[in-house]
Amino acid sequence: MVSLTTFAKRFDKLKPFIQKRSLEILMQNEKAVLDMVRDQQMKGKGKDDKTMQSGYSEGYGKRRKSKGLQTKFVDLHFTGRFHKSLDLVPVKGNVDIQSTEPYGYYVKANFPTSAGLTKANAEVAAKMIVKQLAPDIKKYLVA
Repeated sequence: MVSLTTFAKRFDKLKPFIQKRSLEILMQNEKAVLDMVRDQQMKGKGKDDKTMQSGYSEGYGKRRKSKGLQTKFVDLHFTGRFHKSLDLVPVKGNVDIQSTEPYGYYVKANFPTSAGLTKANAEVAAKMIVKQLAPDIKKYLVA
């Protein structure tokens, strides 16, 4: 008889290994993930892939237009400080997108779907993780 107990016990710790390694991979690819978030926000899209707001108030729209800025949708890009301050922050085994810019608090309060990836962009991030994680899993199981 061949006992598989020793090998099977490796699977007990596989889920925590995958979670930890996935977080590490996301953090290593922070720029690519944040670029996807910035691109979404510049297009006025939230993580639910819906337009965050159809446009600006009349008064603010006039001010933006006078500065040569678009007014068709909320693009969350005025001075650039908000987008430059975005960071990936590990929170309880997950990753949160946060900003140290005071405007970031306004954005998060008024556009709760703004800081996250659309389903399509989440798939891109998942492929990034899988590409780097698959060999690690193989090494983990064979070791």
